[in-house]
Order: sequence, then C-alpha cells, then structure tokens
Amino acid sequence: MDNSTIGSAVKSLQDLLSEKEKELQDRIDEFNKRVKLFEQANPESGKGSDSLYLNVGGEQNIAVRRSTLTQYEDSLLAATFSGRWDDSLEKDSRGNFFIDQDPQNFQLLLSFLRAKANARGTALDGSLNISKPSLTFFCNVEL
Repeated sequence: MDNSTIGSAVKSLQDLLSEKEKELQDRIDEFNKRVKLFEQANPESGKGSDSLYLNVGGEQNIAVRRSTLTQYEDSLLAATFSGRWDDSLEKDSRGNFFIDQDPQNFQLLLSFLRAKANARGTALDGSLNISKPSLTFFCNVEL
C-alpha cells in the first residue's frame, strides 16, 4: 500500500465521519424541535410545581404538588409521577390519579414527604408514625 492509497482511505473515512456527524446533528435538531412542540402543547406536563389530584383507596381525595411526590429521584413515586406517564396512569371518573392504597397509611407517607419538602426537620425524627416498609417501597428511603 502506498501513501496515496492510505491518504485516499483516510480522506474517505473523514468524509464518512463528517456525513454521519451531520446526520446525527440533524436528528438531535429534530428531537429538540419535537420536545419544544410538546412543551408548547403541554406547558404544565411534568413541572414540579403543578398540583396533582389523587384518589387514595377510593375514600380520600388529596391535592399535592408533583415536586412533593417526586423529591426522591430513584423512588417509585418519582417514576410514577414524573409527568412522563400521566396519560397512562389509572384515574377515577373525575380524572384524579387513583392510588389503590390504604388512605390512612398513604396520608402518613404524604405527611412525611411534605415535612421533608418543607424542611421542617420532623420527617426523620420519629414524630411521624410511618412504617419503614412504606418508606422503602414508595420513596426508596431507609430510616
């Protein structure tokens, strides 16, 4: 192989790389355009400050900030209420998200989350009578 053949191969690879980089950039631009269109059509989707309305156990309706439920990033609640799955989550006849849990236990969990979100310091000091399994399951938190 002579230098001109090697040079030609290198040039071909550089051209191919440039072409692929442009294709990738075009795909990124298209993705970003779609994200903007989605955000314009759904301005409140997934925002931490929007209010969610929950029907817990069919007995209790609760309003809560999305940011309260999603503050533990690796938790079941954060994954469920991130905003990504809102259209596929089970809802009651009034459009409230349905949570099939005991209302009293869920209220304790919510009190824990609200205390933690409001940084009152009561969330982890034992003043809330919440079960460790509930914290582990819903929030991925261990006491």
